[in-house]
Amino acid sequence: MSNQQPSNQVCNPNALLIKNAELIDSNENLSITDVRVAEGQIESLGNLAPRQHETVVDARGGLLVPGLNDHHVHLVSYAASLTSVNCGPPRVKSAEDLIEVLNRPGEGWLRGTHFFEETVPELDKTWLDRYGPARPIRIQHRSGRLWILNSLGLAEIQNRASSLASHEAEQLNQADGRLFDVDALISSVTRSQAPPMAEASSKLAAMGVTGLNDMTPSNDGNTHRWFDDLQQRGELHQKIRLSGRSDLAQCASSDRLQIGETKVHLHAASLPDIDEFIERIRSSHSQGRRVAVHCVTEVELIFTLSAFETAGCLSGDRIEHGSIIPLPVIPLIQDLGLWIVTQPNFIKERGDDYLSYVSSADLDNLYRTRSLQDANIPVAFGPALPFGAPDPWAAMQAAVERQTSSGQRLGGNERLTPERALYGYLGHLDSPCTPRNVEPGATADLCLLDSSWHKVRNQLSGAHVRMTLRDGQVIYQLGDLTG
Repeated sequence: MSNQQPSNQVCNPNALLIKNAELIDSNENLSITDVRVAEGQIESLGNLAPRQHETVVDARGGLLVPGLNDHHVHLVSYAASLTSVNCGPPRVKSAEDLIEVLNRPGEGWLRGTHFFEETVPELDKTWLDRYGPARPIRIQHRSGRLWILNSLGLAEIQNRASSLASHEAEQLNQADGRLFDVDALISSVTRSQAPPMAEASSKLAAMGVTGLNDMTPSNDGNTHRWFDDLQQRGELHQKIRLSGRSDLAQCASSDRLQIGETKVHLHAASLPDIDEFIERIRSSHSQGRRVAVHCVTEVELIFTLSAFETAGCLSGDRIEHGSIIPLPVIPLIQDLGLWIVTQPNFIKERGDDYLSYVSSADLDNLYRTRSLQDANIPVAFGPALPFGAPDPWAAMQAAVERQTSSGQRLGGNERLTPERALYGYLGHLDSPCTPRNVEPGATADLCLLDSSWHKVRNQLSGAHVRMTLRDGQVIYQLGDLTG
């Protein structure tokens, strides 16, 4: 990537002419044209002469696409991860590695992320007390479900939990320091200041991201007010579709902050009552809200499909992750009309681990893409950051290669062309499987790359992003683009 520093200013962001841009349409046809942006929209395409007071950017044949939409993220957790220690592969592969990263100099809470139990199977309060530093520690499993605390950390949160309801305080009181499904609770009692949301948003803008569907199950009215305030202050650049709890239905949608799906986070070991689950789906549908269900195991998937068969489906109801989808289940998904938002990036990031502990019979069922598309099942992508890496271009490359970090092929029949992988991020926030195009009348959410598609498609990477626009406003640019 260039050594030039990012800038967020052009001369006149409300009147912008992008010359010599390469476009790709839904039929994968390429063309070179000029694109005029005015009042937040794409006004026209063609051989266009500059107007007075209009800022001109020479794309130099670089690809111009709609701004990328990440369809499954956890933005607050991603922001928090920027001030956290990575405690998982590939950096941490052994107990010795973990001890080293934990004992680097620092004060106050030590927040670790991406822990994988195969690294230190015995990790608990006692282990952290013995090998960690004398400071409060909390380490999150890479699934997001489990936090592991040392004695100092456990005492700290129990002291601060005195104001919580008794059943909530009890969730934070486990002798071994292993706390399941308490992410929102831990955040509420440990967070002395907000995570660096502006930094997180800027990093995503530098990768061409203009829209996010935040799928955190605990999202509620308070989250909605916070995100709205961040957008108003200019600290949150992206448009947000906020999915989560049922009470979000009471919040107002706007152009930049939509109300999304009712998020249901299933756990195979403790599935809800099936009738209650069916009623929850029906209740959400009665409010006009779709339902998005977290399914990372075959058990969770079958349970969910059974519930939808009884409750009925609303167009746009979604399976999140679809980590394991057996081939015989695909026709049922197709018949129900469900959408899939999945993470092919995990093949690259976690594939070597999958080869070690996923049964051989399930390896070809992991994070399907092409077989779903071939069955006309709508598919879109979202890296599930921070549990997946944030660069959507790297996720596209993973969908193309289907290779683990060590280079082993995993699910090779699921490989996509670069074009099909790109379309997984071009969908609308409320219709993630319907790609947008650069065309007159479209909202000017745009991502300009430094090279043509012919070059970029061979090595997809966020390093190619030169400029990102949201509603015609520059939210990222690399260097002076008007020279």
